[in-house]
Amino acid sequence: MDDYDKILHLIRSNQKFVISTHINPDGDAIGSELALYSFLTELNKKVWIVNTDVTPLVYSFLPNVAQIKHVPPSEQADVLIVVDAGGLKRIGSKLSTILPSNKIVVSIDHHVTNESFADYNLVEPNACATCEILYRLIRRYGMPIGKERAICLYTGIMNDTGSFRYSNTTPTAHRVAADLIPEGVQVNEIYRRVYETVPQGTIRLLAKVLNTLEITPDGKIAWLYVNQQMFKETGTKPEDVEGFTDYPRAIDTVDVVVFLRELENGSTKVSFRSQNNVTVDKIAADYGGGGHKYAAGCTVNMPYDKLAKVLVDDIQKRLN
Repeated sequence: MDDYDKILHLIRSNQKFVISTHINPDGDAIGSELALYSFLTELNKKVWIVNTDVTPLVYSFLPNVAQIKHVPPSEQADVLIVVDAGGLKRIGSKLSTILPSNKIVVSIDHHVTNESFADYNLVEPNACATCEILYRLIRRYGMPIGKERAICLYTGIMNDTGSFRYSNTTPTAHRVAADLIPEGVQVNEIYRRVYETVPQGTIRLLAKVLNTLEITPDGKIAWLYVNQQMFKETGTKPEDVEGFTDYPRAIDTVDVVVFLRELENGSTKVSFRSQNNVTVDKIAADYGGGGHKYAAGCTVNMPYDKLAKVLVDDIQKRLN
């Protein structure tokens, strides 16, 4: 019995499930939750989705998105399934304390930095997205994917592969996508909703953020930031910065991008992006975070302006 069969046996043997994912959820996190929700409810299970942070507006078109809540259910569940998160604390300090209580914990993830924190761990670092793993889980059960789940799974795969242009775009990723499209996925519509539907405030925020851009003299490291004042001035929210790192990463000399976001408590959320075989997952892990080789993040209890210098100096030493 492999990990897929173990989790399917667990699903068959239990009735009540809570699903959660990492803070600041992206398309793969949301798509995984909603596909899993659809799968479990079709099996007549009782299911709750509970996240720490709000769902980015660009994913509001996904089926069952209204089922995502932010308060744990009053009813006791049997199983907690954490998707697309390398560690339990990644779902948020409050939820990571409350949700696991008296539950069997399952981790379904594709991060190489996964801590194997659960009772059951289905972790495949070679998968392009957690949605790819869930596709295989549903197929293994024998349930048709169907239009509803296909839309969620395709969105997650599209998001984590950067619309099939990142290095994690494997032949399998293309094969899974090709299998999902005939189920009723409108590729152009999903792309438009996720990448080409931008509020005016987001564009104004982007202008402010790009104005903070700095680059090391050798051109290899670029960093930029967003603070709370910028959010207030543009009427935007943290989820509106998704994709901002693509701009400095497009600079021909840049190997590493560091994007710093000031949190309300004064600490800093950091996103690392890299290319040209420069990896950033270990850098993030050294600061208490994690992620993939070329896309990782962490949260550090330090003001963003001071942290920027620390990180840039650290990265320069590692590159040298």
